[in-house]
Amino acid sequence: MAKADMAKRQRPLTVDIPRPGDEQPVWSRVGVIALVGFVVGVAWPRLAGVRIGPSVPGDLKPTTAESAAPAAPSPAAAAPGTAEPDAKPPEATAKNQQQIVVGPGRITRCSDKKNKKIEECGELQFDPLALPRLKELAQCPAALGVEGKLPIGFELDFEKKEVQVVKGKKTGLPSSTVSGILQCAAREFSNVSLEEVPHKYRRYSLVYTATFVPPGAQPEAPKTEAGGEEQEQAAGTTTSETAASGLATVSWDTALVRGAPKEGDVVMRLVRGTRVKLVGRQNDWYKIEHRGKTGWMYRGAIGL
Repeated sequence: MAKADMAKRQRPLTVDIPRPGDEQPVWSRVGVIALVGFVVGVAWPRLAGVRIGPSVPGDLKPTTAESAAPAAPSPAAAAPGTAEPDAKPPEATAKNQQQIVVGPGRITRCSDKKNKKIEECGELQFDPLALPRLKELAQCPAALGVEGKLPIGFELDFEKKEVQVVKGKKTGLPSSTVSGILQCAAREFSNVSLEEVPHKYRRYSLVYTATFVPPGAQPEAPKTEAGGEEQEQAAGTTTSETAASGLATVSWDTALVRGAPKEGDVVMRLVRGTRVKLVGRQNDWYKIEHRGKTGWMYRGAIGL
């Protein structure tokens, strides 16, 4: 055993030095390895549709569901003359809403700075301010579904520049409904300015008759009612005067006697029970004579 170890130690060492040609790589093998790496790392994910990283903005494309859904037509692309199924004509819409008809106001009283009543008040340009606001009462919650007439009074104080809404007379509407409508009217007129309303006297009392028409109903043509000092009515269009004779009695509390039918100046005021003489007639107006004075009186004031 010792001899064998000794023999191995005494064996001479040899060194193999490769030739220069042996150290060069085999390029065919390198090409094969590179080709396999390219296919596995680059070409295969693209061919298989697999994304191995986040998409850049330029690669964004609509999804299959988005591309398959048809585009909604724009409003401008609708055929001309077509309307939406729920669209209704303005006339139909108006008929299905609460409506209100308001006529011109009439002055019932006027007074000067000393609160003395004036017999002839003249005119007052308050309608341009009042009528648009009164028509807005159709939107008042208390007026919804209401049918009937409601006189709405106003007290105008030009010295204090105040407008006060008051309850009128003779209405068939429930008191709770009237109260609610008057509250709405008070709000509508809370900011009304009297600065631009021409006037001659300090205080004026006016009344407007509002006719409420419920949804679905058709408003009637406004009519002027006869009866009362300021509710005279002239009928007919002819202007020829015919003879009349006899006596008549004033049936109104206060009847106006005018210098001409309908729109003439007031020349007398006669109280109920006054006897007058008839001397002429023009349509529904009678020419009367009283204590040496003559004038025209509406037939309703003398019960004819």
